[in-house]
Amino acid sequence: MFYQGNFVSIDNDGKFHISVESVQEAKIAIKELKLKKKEYALVKREISQQQKVIRAEYTENVRQRGSKIRGGGGLGQLIRTVQTINRDADRRALAQQLAPLEQQKNIIDGIINAIEQAILKIEQYILENS
Repeated sequence: MFYQGNFVSIDNDGKFHISVESVQEAKIAIKELKLKKKEYALVKREISQQQKVIRAEYTENVRQRGSKIRGGGGLGQLIRTVQTINRDADRRALAQQLAPLEQQKNIIDGIINAIEQAILKIEQYILENS
């Protein structure tokens, strides 16, 4: 993600470059950063919503499948083993669907944290130069 504002720019690797020469510019830079923070928070909420949909689909599938077979001797044991394997595969598939989304959320959390730290530094600059 690349962003170029009046006083703030963000590289694709998430590094911030802030260029202010006055308190007034610093206040504008803070507003730019807060706006970017809101944008990232929105993206994170969208990802969380995607995860919620995936989990809801999985839950619906779990509700619709029947219970495991009981009894049946050796054949029943074989059927239960196959059912267990299938259920484990379903849980593994769920985890594989959720993992990249969770990774994206973690990256966004890091960026939001960096934005908050940048805001603190700019606020400190404003206090020192007021």
